[in-house]
Amino acid sequence: MDGGRTNGLRIIPAGRVMRRPFRDPEHTGKTRHAYWIATQIPEVMNQLYCWCGCENRGVHRSALGCFEDRMGENCDVCQGTAEIAYEMIQKGVTDAGKIQAAVDAKWAPKG
Repeated sequence: MDGGRTNGLRIIPAGRVMRRPFRDPEHTGKTRHAYWIATQIPEVMNQLYCWCGCENRGVHRSALGCFEDRMGENCDVCQGTAEIAYEMIQKGVTDAGKIQAAVDAKWAPKG
């Protein structure tokens, strides 16, 4: 991970085809919306670093990975990252580096 990339991103896209975001018909409320977001903007989610810590366990490499399985079901960080990305896109911000900066401002460790 490199926070100093000129494009503002923290990860290097892997270039692999991501799996379709997992969706459970039992999802409700905030969880359902976050998984729905992942199906709507997978290209953006695949560029974002998620501060949930899953990459430290070798589980995922981007915020999209958190929604390819059940990681995002109970994680406020994963769901919050999706919400930030979607809200910014709705406001016309399409630059993933700017979206990452907003995610960092909310979820990156302070100090």
